[in-house]
Parts: sequence; structure tokens; C-alpha cells
Amino acid sequence: MELFSKKEKKEKKEPLLKKIIGYVVSMLCILLCLYITIEVINANTNNRPPRIFGLSVSYVPTPSMEPTIMTGSYIMFVQADFDSVNEGDIIVYYNDTEAKYIVHRIIEKNEETRIITTKGDNNSIADDIEVKPEMIYGKYLTTLGFMAIFSGGINQNLIFFILIIIFVLMLGMQIASMFISKKKDEIKEDKEKKKDLLREEMKRQILAEELAKLKAENEALLNSQTKDDKELEEEKENQESANFEE
Repeated sequence: MELFSKKEKKEKKEPLLKKIIGYVVSMLCILLCLYITIEVINANTNNRPPRIFGLSVSYVPTPSMEPTIMTGSYIMFVQADFDSVNEGDIIVYYNDTEAKYIVHRIIEKNEETRIITTKGDNNSIADDIEVKPEMIYGKYLTTLGFMAIFSGGINQNLIFFILIIIFVLMLGMQIASMFISKKKDEIKEDKEKKKDLLREEMKRQILAEELAKLKAENEALLNSQTKDDKELEEEKENQESANFEE
């Protein structure tokens, strides 16, 4: 009798792999949450857009880039430097004079002096500031149309606290998920132990039944042999008695 089916044997191997994968995914999510939270805190402290894996999102409050970028739009831009941008690219740079980030197009790039001249598509004249390499923060990728519902802009501190709350919730969910997974594993392990005990009990019962059956067969065989021996002995005695009478 096969007490362990192929399915049960397979199920015994799967939980460990699933557990390892679950822990790895949970740890990666936790590390991601921590990374994003630290970057948001750092960006808020230094009054700059957060940069997550080289990508940033920023609000455009002016019409200087219309119709390419409309007023109230949110844009996504990627980390860039002087060597990775060219004439015609839209860049995000920090204006030291006004202490703010500007989103304008490059109209001239001087490789010798390493200076960039920029202008808003909707402006009639170029910017009155020369953009140096260290001022470049990123290069425009796309406009995020789905964020148009926040057309009035979102307070930076509000974004900061919302993101922190989201990340804390995500972290809490991951920890809760790990705890629930651990409890499930413990319950499953307890069930497996009970199944193993039941299998052992079944094996003992089967063994006891087989031993009892074997014992009964041996006793029957022994009784049969004893009976045959007795009958043979009686027959021998009768034969001897008959011979004696003759």
C-alpha cells in the first residue's frame, strides 16, 4: 500500500521554494519603500524634485512652454548632464538667481565654453541666464496627462506627507503579509505533522494486522502439522497393534 502519493511528495517540495520567493519579494518591496522614502525626504530637505531610479515628476505652473507643455501639466524627466543633451531638447535646470527649477528648450549648445542657452517655446526672447553643466537636473521625457486632475498643483509638503503615508502603509502591508504567510506556514506545517502522525499510525496498524495475520497463519499451520503428526502416530500405533495380533 502506497501511503505517499506523487502529489503529496510534490507538495512537500513546493512550500520551501514558495517561502524563499515570498521572503525575497517582501524584502525587495521593503527596500524599495525605504529607498523611495529616503529619497523623498532628501529631496524635500534640499528643495528639489525627488529622483526615483533617475526619473522625476514635476509640476509646470507657467505657460512659457505652450503649446508643447500646457500650464498646469505634470511632466516626467530623466536625469541628464551636459553631454547627454543637445539643441532642441527640453531640459530642467536650476536657476540660482530665482531659486527655482525651469523647464525650457535648448536653442544653443556651446561645446567649447560648455554653456547652454535656453528659451521657452512660448517666449519671444531667450532666457537671460546661461545654463552651466552643474545646473542641469534632467531632460524632458513626456507629459503625464492622467495627472491633469491636479491642475492647480499640489503642495510639495503635502506630496511629501502623502508619499510617506503610502510608503509606511506599503511597508506595513509587507510586514503583515510576511506575518500572515508565516502563520499559514505554521498551520500547514502543523497539518503536515498531523498527517505524518496519522500515516505512522496507519503504518503501525497495517503492520499489526499483517503480524496478526501472519501469526494466525503460523498457528493454523502449526495446528495442522500437530494434527497430522497425531493422526500419523495413531495410524502407526494401530498398525503395530494389528501386526501384534497376527
